[in-house]
Amino acid sequence: MTVEKEKAGRWSTAGDLVKSFSYRAGTVNDKLTLLNAVWDKECGAYAKYWALAAVKRGTLFVRPKSAAAAQELQMRSGVLIRSLNKYFSRPWITAVKTTYR
Repeated sequence: MTVEKEKAGRWSTAGDLVKSFSYRAGTVNDKLTLLNAVWDKECGAYAKYWALAAVKRGTLFVRPKSAAAAQELQMRSGVLIRSLNKYFSRPWITAVKTTYR
């Protein structure tokens, strides 16, 4: 291996440095914090009937308080996905599902 190839391996790009800093500063799970902060605002009056339960691989799991709330969530899921994804640089919420656990 030449000296030039060894030197090239030591350089870092700005994106690598920002990613490393974000990981060390603890801002990796910033998506969940932001989602939690805007949940009540985007759900509006339905926020008291829908409880945010979990997020797994882009699927948002919501715990409705009644069968009527679950049906309303199912009907409004497309609008809810679009309104929540507008807060992130890249859309990462792909589906909304109900859970009763």
